[in-house]
Formats: sequence, C-alpha cells, structure tokens
Amino acid sequence: MRAAVHELTKFGTIGALALVVNAVATNAMWKVDPGSKITGSVIGTVIATGVSYLGNRYWTYKDRDSIGRHRELLLFAVVNGIGMLIESVPLAVFDYVLGMNGTLASNVAKYIIGVPLAMGFRLWTYRTWVFPKVDQPAPVTRYHYDVDPQSGELLSQLR
Repeated sequence: MRAAVHELTKFGTIGALALVVNAVATNAMWKVDPGSKITGSVIGTVIATGVSYLGNRYWTYKDRDSIGRHRELLLFAVVNGIGMLIESVPLAVFDYVLGMNGTLASNVAKYIIGVPLAMGFRLWTYRTWVFPKVDQPAPVTRYHYDVDPQSGELLSQLR
C-alpha cells in the first residue's frame, strides 16, 4: 500500500507539472489564435506530453524498465494520443455543440472535464502497459552438500 501511495504521489507531481505546462502553452496558443481551440489544445498537450514522459520515465517509473525503450515510447505516444482525444472531446462539445467558446468555457471544458478523464486513463495505462512492473525472478534454490563422516554418504541440504 505504501509503495502505491508513493507511486501515486510521484505520478501526481509529474502530472501537476505537465498540467501547468499544458495550461500555459494552450492558453498562449488561444491568445495568439482564439479561433483554433482544438489546435491550441493539441499543441499544449504535445508539449506537456514531453514533460510527462521525461518525468515519468526518469522519476516515477525509473525502476520499471522491462519492455524496451522503443516499444515504451511507441506505447507512450499512443496512450497520450488517446488521452489527447479524451481531453479534446469536452472542448469540442463546448465549442462546436454548445457554442461556448470563450477562454473560461474552454478552460473548464479542457481542465475541469477533459484532463481528469484523460488522467485516469493515463494512470491506468502507464502502470499496465507503458511502464509495467518487471516480473520478479523465481527464487534460486541453493544446496549445501555435506558428506557423512562415518559412511562417506553424500548428504544434501536446502539452504
């Protein structure tokens, strides 16, 4: 239980940092081009994904290195692509369906609805597929051999 709390704390710390990077980059893009909410969101998420990968690979899941770096990067990109879609759906609904496309409405859609949904998805997939736990090797059985001094018979004992 303690290890899970420790892992969740690290994941949350990296997630908070990536969230700040995402929000700053996304809102800067929205300021430059207010009509491109989805594009700005995607750019912010891509930048934050880089921060997230580095933090999770080299801090949160540094002890999990079992599937190879190329496969890990591919899975991380796929998972974050899906996470980006999850984040974008509420933003698109607010903007295109409800006509709520102001900065406040866009931030609510993305960061209050989309990001928490995507975060839950990412946490589960990172732990399960991207940074899986390394299987513990089977314990090695060691034998100690003794010879019976009277009979000369070979005796073995587990240690």
